[in-house]
Amino acid sequence: MSPAREISFPKTRHVALSALEQPEEAKAEGGEATLVPIQVAESAGLAAGGLRLAEAAQPGAPGVPEPGALPAAAATEGLAAGAAPVAVQAHAVPRVVVADISEPVSDADRCRAVDGSFAPIRCASSLEGRKAAGDAAAKAAGLGEAVLLSGLDRWYRLGPEGAGFCRSCELALVEFLRESYGDHLQPFDPLEPLRGSALPPKDRPFARQKEALRFSEAVEAAKRAVLRARDEARRSRSLEIAVLGRVGTLSPVALELCRLLDGLVFELPSLDAIEALLPLLAARAALGSRPAVATLPPGATIAQVRLFAALTAACDVDLLLPQGAALDARAALAAHRTFLGLVRERYRPSAPLVDAEILLSPRCDHWTSGAHGRASAACAAALARAQLQPVVRLDLFGGTAAPLLVLAAAGALPEPDAAAARRHVEGGGDLLVLGKAFPADEEGRTGDALFPEVKSGLDRVGEGRVYALDEAPSDAHLGGALRELAGRGRAQVTVSGRGRLFTRAYLDPERKLDVHLVNLDERPAQGVQLTIAGQAAGGGRSGYWFAPERDGGRDGERIALNPSGFSVSTILPSIDAYALLAVPR
Repeated sequence: MSPAREISFPKTRHVALSALEQPEEAKAEGGEATLVPIQVAESAGLAAGGLRLAEAAQPGAPGVPEPGALPAAAATEGLAAGAAPVAVQAHAVPRVVVADISEPVSDADRCRAVDGSFAPIRCASSLEGRKAAGDAAAKAAGLGEAVLLSGLDRWYRLGPEGAGFCRSCELALVEFLRESYGDHLQPFDPLEPLRGSALPPKDRPFARQKEALRFSEAVEAAKRAVLRARDEARRSRSLEIAVLGRVGTLSPVALELCRLLDGLVFELPSLDAIEALLPLLAARAALGSRPAVATLPPGATIAQVRLFAALTAACDVDLLLPQGAALDARAALAAHRTFLGLVRERYRPSAPLVDAEILLSPRCDHWTSGAHGRASAACAAALARAQLQPVVRLDLFGGTAAPLLVLAAAGALPEPDAAAARRHVEGGGDLLVLGKAFPADEEGRTGDALFPEVKSGLDRVGEGRVYALDEAPSDAHLGGALRELAGRGRAQVTVSGRGRLFTRAYLDPERKLDVHLVNLDERPAQGVQLTIAGQAAGGGRSGYWFAPERDGGRDGERIALNPSGFSVSTILPSIDAYALLAVPR
């Protein structure tokens, strides 16, 4: 028995995942890791590990497992003393074992809807369900180089009436009320007033407490599964493995869970590139330097695959095709990954250039039933059309970095964020407010308006300015407000000419400026003029052009930048779908 090569999960900012079950195909298509269902991984582990090891040595010998046992992993230095048993690896690409922790085992851990029917989901408050989810996560931690926990927010995504009315939910709500009202509270059924009341849902007895519990219980249940997977890998394998999460479209719970995960796989809301902009920016903001992988909806054409591959690259996110994607779509994504491998090998990640910040608070989105997220998405699209560089903030801890802050449908801001927004304006910053902004406590109780002195339009508050609009303004009104607030400065990166381009810039003050250009039209963009403000370009008077359809080598094609006042400009080559201009500073 020869020693096998240890396969470790890629610990990088970008991970090219493949949904193919054959590792050789995944490797050929540029995937750094392949997604394997836990049932497939368990059967493959038994066949490749236990049987082959049993043929090579006698059971019970030191370092040799019993027949049928899973193969042990090679130890990582510093985690365990002594040598670990040598494992036989039957695959060449790291495996990410997928475990769905939302599938109920029996009626004991199955949740119920408001009408009393069984919900197709495991209850997040059920003790039996949490144990079963932890067991599934622990099993996955022993089968692969990384774990992908699926269904983390599925219970929450069913909504306030689709789940949350089983016996476990009742007991959890009683305990929550006891913490608020004291130990003298007698046990009763707090869900009954919520089921049969004729009042609007938000005005029913204990509705506010139940909504607060719906958010916290979903986060707590997912957190327990994540920690169980980590602890099992440390205990049984002496390894630190990556634990990733898989969710649907980004929800408040998914954003809240990002701080616990080593990466996130999430679904894009649609095949509209502008609609996908906010989720991409929010995922990157929530994960920092950890991997973020967006899954394309089914039915995408080749042109849409190329478009979203370019858009995700510009937003510093990876792209994953759904199961059953066409061969030509997979080939298009593989070609784009090959190009990105060249670019990312040459240049290191840097911080995004910032013209405006959008506050997307998970708790505010929860209490506004998604209105906060929808309005923030509209603002992100408007900022992109105005050629301002937007970034997303999940909280305002540490203050703001951009002169312009956007609050959209912020009807239940956490109190620290509300206070920070007020300080931003009073200190001389600009604020765009869509709808009213209110601070709220942990149970969603709102206080006084954040800016009661501003009624509508532009007004001065302290040293700064506030532009207040209706909650659903027209594109013309929203664009006018952005032009009014951004009038004192100017966009740091602008494009003009034929074609519709989205630009995203990243600034490394010590080395370079990277400008990503995404062509939103199917026709190539030709004769486009790019203008970069002097503070962003620095002393750079030339750039290096990278595009998949042009062979510029490892160092790209050199392009001269012409000084023009306090900026530099150039006429860009034709852009098919995606290009990158790197400007040394």
